[in-house]
Amino acid sequence: RKSKLSGAVGQVSGKELINRPVPNVTGALQGVMPGVTIVRGSGKPGGEGLGVRIRGFTSANDANALVLVDGVEQDMNLIDANDVESISVLKDASASAIYGARAAAGVILITTKKGAAGKTRIGFNSYYGVNITARQPQRLNSWDEQILINESRVNATGSPEFNAEQVEWLMNPNFSVRPNPTQDRWEYFGNNDWIKEGMDKINHMQNYSMNVSGGEQKLNYLLSGSYYKRDGVLRYGPDDNFRTNLKLNINAELNKYVSVTMTTNYIGSVTRENSFGTDQIINRLYRSRARQTLYAPEMVNGQIYNGDLQINAVDIEKNAGMEKRDYETFTGRLGIQVKNVVKGLTFDVIGWRNQNTYNMENNSRSLFWYGRTAGTVRFSVNDPNSITLTKNKAYQNNLQGFFTYSLKKGDHDFKIMQGGSYEEYRKDEFTANAKKMITNDFFAIGLGDPLLTTSNDKVETWALGSLFGRFNYNFRSKYFFEASYRYDGSSRLAPQNRWDLFPSMSAAWRISEEGFIKESPAFAWVDNLKLRASWGNLGNGSPLGLYPYIPLLTSGLSTSNNLVFNGQRTQYFYQGVLASPDVTWETVRQTNIGLDIGLLKNRLSITAEYYVKRNIDMLAPLNLPNIIGIATPSFNVGELKSWGTELEVKWRDRVGKDFEYRVGFNIADNQNELVKYNAANTINGPGVVGFLEGYPMNTVWGYRTAPGYFNSVDEVNAYKSKVTPLFPGIGPGDIQYLDLNGNGRIDAGENNPKNPGDLVFLGTTNARYTYGFDFGFTWKRFDFSAFFQGALKRTFLVDQGTLSPMFGTADMPWTIHMDRWTPENQNAYFPRMYQTSAHN
Repeated sequence: RKSKLSGAVGQVSGKELINRPVPNVTGALQGVMPGVTIVRGSGKPGGEGLGVRIRGFTSANDANALVLVDGVEQDMNLIDANDVESISVLKDASASAIYGARAAAGVILITTKKGAAGKTRIGFNSYYGVNITARQPQRLNSWDEQILINESRVNATGSPEFNAEQVEWLMNPNFSVRPNPTQDRWEYFGNNDWIKEGMDKINHMQNYSMNVSGGEQKLNYLLSGSYYKRDGVLRYGPDDNFRTNLKLNINAELNKYVSVTMTTNYIGSVTRENSFGTDQIINRLYRSRARQTLYAPEMVNGQIYNGDLQINAVDIEKNAGMEKRDYETFTGRLGIQVKNVVKGLTFDVIGWRNQNTYNMENNSRSLFWYGRTAGTVRFSVNDPNSITLTKNKAYQNNLQGFFTYSLKKGDHDFKIMQGGSYEEYRKDEFTANAKKMITNDFFAIGLGDPLLTTSNDKVETWALGSLFGRFNYNFRSKYFFEASYRYDGSSRLAPQNRWDLFPSMSAAWRISEEGFIKESPAFAWVDNLKLRASWGNLGNGSPLGLYPYIPLLTSGLSTSNNLVFNGQRTQYFYQGVLASPDVTWETVRQTNIGLDIGLLKNRLSITAEYYVKRNIDMLAPLNLPNIIGIATPSFNVGELKSWGTELEVKWRDRVGKDFEYRVGFNIADNQNELVKYNAANTINGPGVVGFLEGYPMNTVWGYRTAPGYFNSVDEVNAYKSKVTPLFPGIGPGDIQYLDLNGNGRIDAGENNPKNPGDLVFLGTTNARYTYGFDFGFTWKRFDFSAFFQGALKRTFLVDQGTLSPMFGTADMPWTIHMDRWTPENQNAYFPRMYQTSAHN
């Protein structure tokens, strides 16, 4: 019960998650509780790269929360939300300490649904949904695009690409191409919307889930299965992910002393993507010239698609080949519990195995686009064609045993738990690559050029042994105390540094149980008022790597251009990084203070938290002279401090017999500072700096600008008479950078915080505030829920191609760039168009 907890724990029921049409449990957690942030790497189906960060950064080497599904470590992205009974998020050291070396960044405990005694029950749940791209940059028509291109060229070189007559031809729907009068190529005057041709604004997803449960009091079961499919944003070719989940839970009471639980689980996930890469294709769709037609004026060498001005992204979607990633995991868990042979004493033995297989095949077909002369290649991709195979098998075994003894003496409750665990992991992986297939239609390693064929295999192994214990005490459910320890040993570390002890403790005072509140009519509306505090150390083994204390050798193979010994490729070996025999655990020290409030028959609940955590032995590289000639390892010389506050408010009530409603709000404030990290003090000009001592992670630095733009040559000359500009080609319509240090030039000084020149600290890419708002009601058999979440106070840099689309000749403007500076539009949002980056 939460009223008896002394640590920081967030909880959510599976019912709340099911009401959110998201493909997995990870996405459903976003914004549900304060301090839990879902990190997304991509929007690609099956390649989202979702991770969970609890209370900000734990390490500069990053660390995701440990996820245990019914006690088994699993990928939360592959769990069907329909299988979930409840989720608990352990945020502080006292709550997480018992889970050991990978719990420093927090723990997520997922409990799945179990069978129950009674008649057989069948449940079915499905949804079909669409993802709509609400705000997508829009491409210009070809003549407006050409007007901006002309402006950019005139501003940079003094001459346009097209004359006025050619721009008019772009507006003629009956005229799209003519032979180029000066080159052996075509000249295009089409109007092609590449985004519309290559992307769908509406993408479909569907999920079907079914479960069957039943049994008796002493033997019950639950069998569940689900199928999920989601399409990506590309209009053609492979771009989807589908997943199958099967799960069986069996609970059996063999007699009044012994009970057994068994869980088996299968997850299969298949992701299909274009071999060229979804991100690369989308990038090309936005960079393609609108005046280039989709199809070539005439077929050359069998190619019907046009690739004269740039590569044809739609042709790539349809014909460049496929990458298929097939992932399967089998999990088995067996738990045996013996209880009450001695009153209050319980023995548990739990063993589980997680076995994974992964197969990836990338078939990259060569594509060529031609000019008017047959055989004249204008552009190409995947040249030479190739095949890449990756196959691996991995298993993870865990065996743990522990006893729990509970004793009640009058108003005193005692509970002791002591146990140990052993865990081992092994992965065997094989990779192969071959190029120059003898055909563009069939792909196999044996069909490639032997001189361009490589293969490699590797084995990864590690083991972890642990002793752990916990002591709980409470008096009249009023005063609570808990102490726990974890003694971990990792094979990743040198024998002398392998083992370490990580203690924690917590206490709570349930003030609402005191007589002056409990017995006072004036406080009858107070149901729960509890003050909590905790402290503890957690070991973080996630960034240790594999055996950093051993000088490992890396092998390589000479390229086909460096053949020796009778034309045979030569294998070589080298040490890639120095060994680090003194490296040991990162130690994360956490302090937490919390307040729980329940009012008005617990219809209103409030939870507030304040925390500080320090990674005092963080791994960081050392600055060593370059004369060493080898990469330097990491040592425990860094320190990261994170701190913040959390607030969660919930109201739940019933009106009449059939109507229930709920309203909830949560917000978290997370900050961090890199106290020590390899004397990191280099800014390297404007941009994002990942590591900088004395600052948060991922700081953003840039130059301050004056309001508006230069509006005349006189303004530019007046500025240049006082300040040496950042770029030599500035002119009317450019940004005016401010000379903050007054040295007469725009520069970055010594590129460090003590002397940043005119650079200023603008913020950090990490959101400081995250929040969520939830509302829902139930009326008879009708459910409604609405959820909103977001982030505040986050700084990010817009890429240069967006702010100045002509800085590279391949970047094309969008509709938003029509509001650019011109002599007639001096209050524009964007600066003047300029080809290349030699301007402000």
